[in-house]
Amino acid sequence: MTGPSLDEQGCQRIHDAALRLLDGVGCMVLDPEARALLKKHGASAEGECVRIGRGLVDEALATVPSAYTVAGRRLELDLRVALDAPPVFASASGPPFVLDGGRQRPGTLADLRTAIALAHLSPNIGVLGYSVEPTDVPDDVRARVVAHAHITGSDKANRFTVTTLPELQVATEVLEIVYGSEWHERPRIWSIVNSTSPLQFSAAGCQAILRLARLGQPVCVAVCAMGGTTAPLTLAGLLAVQHAELLAGLVLTQLARPGCPFLYGGTSSISSMHSGALMIGAPEYWTLMEATVQLGHWIGVPVRAGGAVTDAHVPDAQAGIESALAMEAVLRMDVQYVLHAAGILSSFNCYSPEKFVIDDELLSALRSAKQAIVIDDETLALDAVGACGPGGSMLGQAHTRRHARDGRRSTIMNRDPYQTWRGLGGHDLAAVAAQRVADSLAAYAPPDDLDPVVRRRLDAYCLG
Repeated sequence: MTGPSLDEQGCQRIHDAALRLLDGVGCMVLDPEARALLKKHGASAEGECVRIGRGLVDEALATVPSAYTVAGRRLELDLRVALDAPPVFASASGPPFVLDGGRQRPGTLADLRTAIALAHLSPNIGVLGYSVEPTDVPDDVRARVVAHAHITGSDKANRFTVTTLPELQVATEVLEIVYGSEWHERPRIWSIVNSTSPLQFSAAGCQAILRLARLGQPVCVAVCAMGGTTAPLTLAGLLAVQHAELLAGLVLTQLARPGCPFLYGGTSSISSMHSGALMIGAPEYWTLMEATVQLGHWIGVPVRAGGAVTDAHVPDAQAGIESALAMEAVLRMDVQYVLHAAGILSSFNCYSPEKFVIDDELLSALRSAKQAIVIDDETLALDAVGACGPGGSMLGQAHTRRHARDGRRSTIMNRDPYQTWRGLGGHDLAAVAAQRVADSLAAYAPPDDLDPVVRRRLDAYCLG
């Protein structure tokens, strides 16, 4: 796979098409406060349908930042969101099911804690992605219990669920307990607010956007348009709908607070014309993700895209192929934030600890592959080649001894000859990953860095 999905002219045409949709067709904005804000600044409205002109979009693009830093628990855990910064990886997010013994079952709090432990130990994951919906926890306390599990289980950042105002309130109150009343003086929240394709924002989504923006917190608006059902089946038409919804969300953030950090995000793909299901393992998905990253960069904002995603239901060859190609596509386009970077199956619907371990290995490999080749006198090794001479062996050279560990890293991939592999049990990758999960959980210890008073207040608020 080479070359971008869109050139300069292609980006311009998609952008112009999205502006025509916003100004001509309009966007359903189901929250009265958001509609009033848009109308105050020049948008026109007929009932709940708001038409947003090019001028409002241009004004929003003039104030949105191209880079920002999201504060971590400690300074060294801060995460930079910028074109010149490494991508931020977040683990699988929000699936209701867990793969257990080859079968899917509803997720539990214990499953979530397993996911937190694996993400905490990962050298690649920077944000814990609410990897399992703990359906055994009552709805009315679930947001608090999940927040407690994340904050006590890892010192890495976590993504709060803010799909309703009570969930957003939990997020802000937990952050006040942990960081004090001035927590919002820096960007701290990782969140996702979804639009409803085609061209609609729910009342709860609008309220979450407005409140996050007014607190100066990053707003990631994400679109999951389904080609053939909620958007055109053609990729250009699908991109125009996705881009229009993202521009509408961007305008809302900048009207609420000019300069509010924004994350342009999409995980759209085509639908099966046989079943109507979203296909995120199809080749069209990889093309759409490349185009999504390119469009976001073209308008000058950081981008979130999907990660190691697949339509497969078990961590088999299909899962590996689709996940690897999807991840390679967005990393090649220099995306800033990757949700579902590890552990997701079944078109966003299932979490697998074994798949997490395999995806984590994939992330390490892709990051290694992107490293530049160092070229200097030492790495060119001309003296060593000269000492070896034509037909000689490099094994005995001091240069080889100095660099023998350069490429050595822990891996679950088989690098042994066949007979050695058979002698060690002949396990396939899924079996090796299952053992790595067990070993990792045995070695896991949660952090103990919270102030005792803070911990008591957190326990009382979340669990009391």
